[in-house]
Amino acid sequence: MPIQLSIALVIFAIILVIFTSFLLVRAKMPIKYSLIWYTFAVLILLIGLVPNIFSSIAGAFGFSTLANFMTAFILVILILLNIALTVMIASQRRRINLVSQELAILKKELNDAKKQH
Repeated sequence: MPIQLSIALVIFAIILVIFTSFLLVRAKMPIKYSLIWYTFAVLILLIGLVPNIFSSIAGAFGFSTLANFMTAFILVILILLNIALTVMIASQRRRINLVSQELAILKKELNDAKKQH
């Protein structure tokens, strides 16, 4: 891997950590979501700092160039990230539905109590 690409990956990982930390401090992102992005940043940092390991892995999987392997690797990471976020969204949707149902029940009980008095 060219040294320029390694430097770019390290810089990108550092920027990603700073940006994620900024969002976390400003309360724009919950901790559980920031952990996903920190993990992604660590993977990018590892790729930038230890490119020889990824070259060996690329050869073992039959990729002719490291660039092809990196493209496939990043695609897999993005797919996994998408799945993780989809699971979180589905979980939040269930919670919202539960809270909405509980609120409707409480409103009905309150209206029924008001009618009795």
